[in-house]
Amino acid sequence: MSDNDKEEAFLAYKNDSRIPCRYGVKCYQKNQMHHDKYKHPPSNKQKTNIVKRKPLIGNKRKIAEIDDDDDNKEEAVPISVPSKIQKVKTDLINTNVDDTENVIDYVETGDKHLVTTSNDEKVIDDNTAEIKEESDVSSDNSNHVNDDDSCTDTCTILSPTCIKENIKNLLLVEMPEDFYQFYDFCKLISEKEPLMALKSINLYLVGPFDIISNKLKSYKNNDKEKYLRHWRYYYDPPEFQTIIRGNKDGLHLGYWRDECNEKPIYVAKNKADIDCIIQPVAENIFGAINICIEDKWKTANLFEKTSIVQLQKKLKEFAQKYDITLEKKTDKMINREKKVIVRTFHKAGIVVPYNKKTQLGYRELSVTDKELQQILKKMDEASSSEERKKIMCKLDEIVRLATIAADECDFGTCLELAHDLFSSGSVYVQTIALQMFSVAYTHLDRPEFLEIIKAHLKNRKRGSDLSVI
Repeated sequence: MSDNDKEEAFLAYKNDSRIPCRYGVKCYQKNQMHHDKYKHPPSNKQKTNIVKRKPLIGNKRKIAEIDDDDDNKEEAVPISVPSKIQKVKTDLINTNVDDTENVIDYVETGDKHLVTTSNDEKVIDDNTAEIKEESDVSSDNSNHVNDDDSCTDTCTILSPTCIKENIKNLLLVEMPEDFYQFYDFCKLISEKEPLMALKSINLYLVGPFDIISNKLKSYKNNDKEKYLRHWRYYYDPPEFQTIIRGNKDGLHLGYWRDECNEKPIYVAKNKADIDCIIQPVAENIFGAINICIEDKWKTANLFEKTSIVQLQKKLKEFAQKYDITLEKKTDKMINREKKVIVRTFHKAGIVVPYNKKTQLGYRELSVTDKELQQILKKMDEASSSEERKKIMCKLDEIVRLATIAADECDFGTCLELAHDLFSSGSVYVQTIALQMFSVAYTHLDRPEFLEIIKAHLKNRKRGSDLSVI
């Protein structure tokens, strides 16, 4: 292939809109559906010899060798070497069949096939001959072929060039610009292991960072729902998206959103092993980590402080270079606080469209927070199912009145009750919480949050081992 042909082939591959096949030129797949979905780079190898099979003549099939410079054909001579039949089955699998220059003759003699090479002679049976004729990959790539056959229709392979789309597709939310900037910063700190760049302050990148770092390369379509639970802690409502975990008390940091399709308002933190409280930290991840560094420095020993100071210095230099604020409380966060209509049990509060003049959009629950907490506590401590049912009747009345409020366009009431029931952690009210979430998110046009809470409540786990990858 000339240089011009190579350049044209490369440009054609580059401009091809299909997804690049992860196995490149080694891909063995012949399935047309696979080639329709994935593109393959042009091969740089040029085969000088091509083995061509001719029709059977009597009991023999004549094979010709076609050379680029010589069209002369030689008829193969059958040779019987029965003693080597078993040996070739092993040798053939370990042979690089791309090396077609070594193939001289190919003859069929009865039930045996003879392959004569420049190195030796091997006799193989019909089945092994078919393996040699079709195989063009190493043993590792053979595993890929089997996986790809089963994944063609049921798996999605993530493209490393479409990170934003991958995250949106799997987690149903988009990451802000500071998320990608922070990953670049972590690569400067630890090029080989960016997810471990903050280990000096006992923090580790998780959640969507696992996707941006290509930790997840493909997924089964029928398992897609489980990725909505990836690093989702017990008290994380759909508005909270974990991005960094600690190693004590279930500490984790994440983005808080009030709307599915809007950028996060701020980075918050929660200690899931202690309580449901969600505390705002800073507007972006750089500001949040800067505060974490300062907190860690206060309790660190002399040896730890050196690495902590160096980390903070690099963080501030990077933030200054890209004009990233490190403020603890910004105007954006203050404006959000003004929009909060009610605090809820986790204290982060909720935001819904509310008209102050008509008071349309939210009305208070029929009970106070303290009264609701007492009802839920009694339900958890009930000694029998009959006792629990009596307490449940009180909760049913609260739910009924909240549903009436939603019917009259006060959707915030159902959302408040849903968050309170969820944040209580009681397993006895999870179904009712989901019911309230469904009413609220449907009317508030937040379908992504509804999908997240459905997936979470299907397998809600305590603890800190919450990776699904």
